[in-house]
Amino acid sequence: MNTIHSFAAFNHFLNSVNPRSDWEPFLFTTGMEDLSALKRLIRSRDIVLTDQIEYQLTELAKIRFPSEDHPSTREEFLMHLRNEYRSMMCYGNWAYLSWKNTLVHLLPENVYLEVITNRNQNKISGDEQLELRKKKVGVIGLSVGAEAAITIAQENLCGELRIADFDILDLSNLNRISAGVDELGLSKTLIAARKIKSMNPYLNLELFDNGVNENNMDEFLKDLDLVVEECDDLLLKYRIREEAKRRKINLVYTADERGFFSLEPYQYEGGLKPFHGLLGKTPRPREEYADTRDFMKALCGWLGGWENISPESRASVMEIGRSLCGYPQLASEARLAAAQVGHFARRLLLGEKLNSHYGNTEFPLFST
Repeated sequence: MNTIHSFAAFNHFLNSVNPRSDWEPFLFTTGMEDLSALKRLIRSRDIVLTDQIEYQLTELAKIRFPSEDHPSTREEFLMHLRNEYRSMMCYGNWAYLSWKNTLVHLLPENVYLEVITNRNQNKISGDEQLELRKKKVGVIGLSVGAEAAITIAQENLCGELRIADFDILDLSNLNRISAGVDELGLSKTLIAARKIKSMNPYLNLELFDNGVNENNMDEFLKDLDLVVEECDDLLLKYRIREEAKRRKINLVYTADERGFFSLEPYQYEGGLKPFHGLLGKTPRPREEYADTRDFMKALCGWLGGWENISPESRASVMEIGRSLCGYPQLASEARLAAAQVGHFARRLLLGEKLNSHYGNTEFPLFST
């Protein structure tokens, strides 16, 4: 559960926040005695106000009483709720998104989650949704990984999400990462966190904006139920798998390359070797490769080998450092990769035992 602050604490917060670097909504509640001051604060600071609480409550009534045969029951429910409060501004919570200078009126946390997950049913049942709120997921690498993290958050597949990357957004990233030109130069963790928190201010989110390394790996992996590995560091890829195997944490990896997907269920396949044993040895650090092209060729080993990537990608890798500066990646393939992560994350987190898998899927796994 999140900490819900007082209005006085919010007033103090406004004097100390740095919107450029902030990503965590400030949650607070108000009493009747706070309303005049809140309205003055909104005017004096030109805060954008979004108060759609009545629409949210109307939707809640439809969810609680879905039968069309008794519309009066919904009205009675809403009337009873309104009678409890002298002002509906005192109902629920407020979320201040400092980077947007926007104040949003929200349902209380449990009720908010009841509404936002309602259309998951019964692909995800109510009981399953409660079980998923106990889960912890970590995502490493926020190119393909950002889309995966957002998908996991949007489906409410966990109650705690950790995201890690050390990189900033470049203009060339906009061919596949959901971001805008106003976010150039910002960290990828910050951009992803703002998107996630804009969808669900109540989700517990932790940022590792220096990425994952030997110094913080234990902190990142602690008590995780699933690792989504999407980084480009060969040595880190291997070490994460070693640690996931030792801790019995399931791991998934997908690439924006011909639907490639790897499932490594270390929770119950204790004999499975890192990356299915296909590499045979610990990879070298990136700095030991002659150039970017040689490194990218080695990275293709994690995609089933050089012959298993598309001809276009093979040709492109050979041009890195000549006519190209990096590996080709497309938005459609990144979205497909994120969809695969979300699909299998849900099944794994709900306790389904899936067989380990490695290779280009051509989408057959979605049929099960």
